[in-house]
Amino acid sequence: MRLRTAFSIVASSLFVYACAQETTTDNKPSETAIRGSVEILCDEQIVDLMGPSKILYDSVHPDAHVTLTPINALDAADALIRHDARAIVIGRDWIPEEDTIIKNDKGLEGYPRSMVARDALVFFASKKFPYDTMHADNLNSYIASGTFNSKAYPKLKKPPVLIVPGSNSSIYGNVVNMICKGKPPAKGIITSLGNREATMRRVGSDPGVIGIGLLSQFIRDTTVKLIRLSYTDSNGVYETPKPVHASYIVMGKYPYPVPIYIVLRENVGQYSLPSGYLLYVARDGKAQRTFLDAGIEPGYAKIELITED
Repeated sequence: MRLRTAFSIVASSLFVYACAQETTTDNKPSETAIRGSVEILCDEQIVDLMGPSKILYDSVHPDAHVTLTPINALDAADALIRHDARAIVIGRDWIPEEDTIIKNDKGLEGYPRSMVARDALVFFASKKFPYDTMHADNLNSYIASGTFNSKAYPKLKKPPVLIVPGSNSSIYGNVVNMICKGKPPAKGIITSLGNREATMRRVGSDPGVIGIGLLSQFIRDTTVKLIRLSYTDSNGVYETPKPVHASYIVMGKYPYPVPIYIVLRENVGQYSLPSGYLLYVARDGKAQRTFLDAGIEPGYAKIELITED
């Protein structure tokens, strides 16, 4: 069976793009949703993913000067909470400590945000790694408790080393949120190498290592293999291993979907440039198409999945 994705978005006509220019008392242009300058902190794991939509945004909003500054996810969230950032782009949900602070400060609704796309947490390895498929439940248990099911993987002489590109990264945060249910991984199970480049070098040189990353980072990477995962869903139904592909994220048949949010410090409004950027990326058809082209699920797309024999 092959899967083909038919993609369509009805672009919204948003009030912010039609707002009139306001001026200050000294006749200098004030900020609007389509005019001004702003720095937005962007999770370094997804800054390349956000590039194509940013190019489109710049082309249609010449008076809007938005700078996406790469930063690790933990520092981005911290800057927003401290009110040092007006907006952030982040590839994870809040970790428990952040969630508590935000609810205490902003109430249950928290900061205004929109999920602009859905990526996926993936496990990747050298092509010499002896397995193409693994069971997500085995990985979950290993990461959370430190217990590895060696009998299920007899070709491995010892438990694999799991590595992430930084303990402050969104990738590590997603491990905490989705695999460890808000708690730290078992001691000594996850190794942080500081950045993606070091992670890739280690995976490429050691067939006993499994890296953890995002699907969007590997969609065109042929130097490593993405491990197919079987898993047991929340209803106790066993799901067979499937290709790591956006189609299965759309169908809810992949165990580790990753939300990508644009989060605002302020409320959405016609005199807020961060608001205008968020609404463009979230609702413009061409901008949303860039996420599908990157191999992940757009947040506001209408996607039809067609099976072909």
